[in-house]
Amino acid sequence: MQRSRSWGIALASVVLGGGILALGGFALASAEPSIAAAKCAGQSTPQYACTLKFSVFPDALAGMHGADGGPHPDWVSYSSNHLFVPANSTIHVVIDQYDSGETLNNFYFAKVVGTVGGTATVDGKTVTSVDPHAVGHTFTLRSYPVNGQQTFLNVPLPANLASDTPVTIGGGQYPKPLVIAFDFKTGPKGTVYQWNCEYPCGGSRQGQFGFAMSTFGYMSGTMTVE
Repeated sequence: MQRSRSWGIALASVVLGGGILALGGFALASAEPSIAAAKCAGQSTPQYACTLKFSVFPDALAGMHGADGGPHPDWVSYSSNHLFVPANSTIHVVIDQYDSGETLNNFYFAKVVGTVGGTATVDGKTVTSVDPHAVGHTFTLRSYPVNGQQTFLNVPLPANLASDTPVTIGGGQYPKPLVIAFDFKTGPKGTVYQWNCEYPCGGSRQGQFGFAMSTFGYMSGTMTVE
């Protein structure tokens, strides 16, 4: 009888513990920022299939995380965390960069890597790298190896040092954006790339890689090949 009772208590503990973990997982999933996805769209050209456009801001007041900036209005943020692109295509990417910046902790990420021709443009000027002491963010994308092939892309986004604030977006005011553009080739359908920023812009004691940097939906996300 005592043994049966002990087994019953143990089983109840496992079930209760599992329920708590499930509720915790649900809470974490629900806490993920809900941001509109960005899809590659527009007319195709001989050079590329479509254009993928998104932005990066010094805070969340532009509205991507909800009214008044959502739960963390002062956190730096990209405008979209889920990006969607067609398979086996050349994609034209345009990023509006509204944030200032400082020095990278790893100068490698000041280089343009993995784009068509190994170049990007900043307000129309072709570059292969930017000043590592004046970087706002990076758009750094990776994939797991598929059939022996692995994708790695890095595009540095120069610091926006404009002093005026002529642009109002949502509840935020920002300088005129720097426009960074580049082309890259996607892999097969079903590939999911992970992307993030490699400039330590998140604050906190973890080498500036806490807060927004370590929260999915602010300085990281996915790109799905459809």
